[in-house]
Order: sequence, then C-alpha cells, then structure tokens
Amino acid sequence: VRLTGVPLCFIPVGDFIASPPPKVNKKMEKRHPLDNLIQHAINLGVSDAKIVSVEEISVEDHLAKMCEEPQCDGYGQTINCPPHVMKPDRFREYIGQYKLALVFKLDVPTEILLTDERNDVTRIIHETAASIEQFAIDDGHANSKGLAAGSYKRIFCSGYDECRVLNEGGDCRFPNLARPSLSGLGINFFKLSKALGWQINKITKNSNPDDVPMGMMAGIVLIGEGDLRQ
Repeated sequence: VRLTGVPLCFIPVGDFIASPPPKVNKKMEKRHPLDNLIQHAINLGVSDAKIVSVEEISVEDHLAKMCEEPQCDGYGQTINCPPHVMKPDRFREYIGQYKLALVFKLDVPTEILLTDERNDVTRIIHETAASIEQFAIDDGHANSKGLAAGSYKRIFCSGYDECRVLNEGGDCRFPNLARPSLSGLGINFFKLSKALGWQINKITKNSNPDDVPMGMMAGIVLIGEGDLRQ
C-alpha cells in the first residue's frame, strides 16, 4: 500500500494559528480508563480512534442484505460473511452484552481504494482490529471482539478454494487475524461516522479521485467487561 509519505490530514496554512499550550491543572486532570486502548490503536497507525457507547452503533437488516444483492464476491465464501455470519437481529442481541466500543479509521487515498491495493488496506484493518482486541483482552477486558471492514477471503484465503470451517468442519486457518465483516453484520458505519464527526464519502468504482480524494476503511472493537484501570 502506498501510504508512506501520504498526508492523511490537510491543514491550510492560513487556517492554522499557533498558540501556547493551555495550562493543565494536574489535580483536575483525569485519565480515561480506556486511553491506553486508544493509544495502542494510534501506535498501530490508525488515523483516529474513539470510544463510543454501543448504543450509538446502529444495526440495520437492509445493510446486511446489500452483500447479497448485488452479490459481493466474498458472499458465502467465509464463516464471517453472509449468509454464515451472525444475522443482524442476533447481532443486536449480541452487542447488548457490551457497553463500550473502540471505533477506528484509516484514511486512504481514493485512488488506492479503486485498485487491487485496497486488499492490502483491508488486511491492515483486519490485523489492526485483531491486535486491539487482543490488547484489550490482555488489559483485563475479557470477551472483547474485533470487527473489520471488508471480506477477508481475498486477503487471507485467496490461495484456498474453500473455507476449512464451512467445508470441512475444521478450524479457521487465520483465527488470530480474520474478523467478522462490519457490513455483513448490518452495521451502519456512515451513521456512526457522522456521529463521531468523521467526514465519510461513499466510494464506488465510478468515483472520481479528483472529486473525492480521500476515503476511509474502519473497524470496531467491542470492549468486554473487566478491570477499567485508572
């Protein structure tokens, strides 16, 4: 992925005014108990990461059906894509056991998303979600669960004709990397992005990079209950 050297945020010089840093009252300063998860995400290279209430995650049946009509090339190919992944109504019940989630995004030039290089970005998203999930578990948040944009068929299993879980009843070849698809679960990430103040544009094969120069890919990690360390 040609991300090295690509500015992910553009700040016009005329709009930037230097000012001295605000004074912080150390006695009043309080660290959010999940700041370490956010910092881990930033260290992995994400463009931004925020903690949200799971109540802000909208799950809609029709979005999951969009994987079927028109059919995505990952449809039916893995255990974590429709029709095999958890249905939206079941997923709504599932996330009810969680209170908070970490949402992260990676800003990517549209010209990359319109080529096969997007598969490299998808891989990064899945690996990032898996890493944050494991970090959260190690930090005391048992049952944390990562979710990622895109099907992992093309990025992890392109060299295999069939999913071992679906066709052999065996174990996943990449259990520590592959994560369920956001869209396959029916998550409305457009709505969530707007709530977070993130600019988001729909990128299709007909998109013009000159009109929409930047896009994004994203992931979510549901944070399990545990020791919220101060």
